[in-house]
Amino acid sequence: MDYFAQNIYLKNNFDINEEKIDLKEVGASIYNCPFISTSIEEGVNPSYQNDIKQTELESEIFFSAEDSKIEENNKFNYIIVKGDLSTKSKGAILLFHGLNERLWQKYLPWALTLNKLTGKAIILFPIAFHMNRAPSAWSNPRVMNKIASGRTNQITGINYSTFANAALSTRLHHNPSRFFTSGFQTFYDVTKLVGQIRNGNHKLISDDAKIDFFGYSIGALLAEVLLMANPKNYFDRTKLFLFCGGPTFDKMFPIAKAIMDSEAYNTTKGFFKLFEDYLRSGKFDRSSLPEIKYFKSLLTHSGLKSIRENRFMELKNKIFSVSLIKDKVIPPASVISTLNGAEKNIPIKTMISDFPFNYSHEAPFPTDEKQREIVNINFENIFGLASAYLG
Repeated sequence: MDYFAQNIYLKNNFDINEEKIDLKEVGASIYNCPFISTSIEEGVNPSYQNDIKQTELESEIFFSAEDSKIEENNKFNYIIVKGDLSTKSKGAILLFHGLNERLWQKYLPWALTLNKLTGKAIILFPIAFHMNRAPSAWSNPRVMNKIASGRTNQITGINYSTFANAALSTRLHHNPSRFFTSGFQTFYDVTKLVGQIRNGNHKLISDDAKIDFFGYSIGALLAEVLLMANPKNYFDRTKLFLFCGGPTFDKMFPIAKAIMDSEAYNTTKGFFKLFEDYLRSGKFDRSSLPEIKYFKSLLTHSGLKSIRENRFMELKNKIFSVSLIKDKVIPPASVISTLNGAEKNIPIKTMISDFPFNYSHEAPFPTDEKQREIVNINFENIFGLASAYLG
């Protein structure tokens, strides 16, 4: 079954609320596993409100509920694609998705292919307030079109305000600290999940399983921080495959119809310029924690450069990156300058690829029937590389 056929087959058979889905035609199963999130402690992450003077928008009122009270984000299912049903998996790959994504369909063929080529269980874990961790209204085109139109009418000079990015853009514009808090809620959730595995409390994955990462887009940043910080030494044996991701935040250009609008991006960049003040405004300054230190080193190319590059030198044999020439959100030059260092002396394997069809960062493998054969070939090439590295 090729990539196109997998897309149709998985779309027709997937249900996030069904405990187990047998995929007999491809010799695998999908498990939707329940999870209760470990939120960042109240008071340690004080709210940072956007202080740009502007008229209060109807959209900001819509998103004014406290994040901690959004139940969809606190209790949710994550996905495991697994082949051998008789034993616990001795290996697992955590696949992290991109920014502002709401549907798993794009990633199911990725997970199934990785499972088939590596034999490992593939874990699709949602970033906080993304995918099935968000209220359904955030994906309602009618509601989000109204919010996007309101932002366009009331904010002078705004670009790329669309129904697809209205939820994320409004939330970040109103409170840009959410980029940090949602990322670190996910960081601690993943750490909790791996702890369950290591303690022998996971029904599908062995306690001594080798756990690797596949990081795409902003999911690459999450994977980098996890690998660099290595909480509780959980990731001593971990390898990381980066696809269309890996640079410092200031070298990303996520202003796009499907990601975020210009005001959300500018506000988030402004927040990170005041990030130290934000950290100190809590009950205690957490800058000394490894995960915070390495996250800060990935905010700007010049900030904490020696810390970032020294750590990447230590991890030089554990990371492989593939970027795409026509990727405008995360250009290859941004990836290489981050991973290989300013002096190009960090020997992390970085590869630049290109496809002979129309693609984008958001849709690297478009399901255009007219391009089926050539898309299939290039999809298989990329995931063959990833599987060979992580297998």
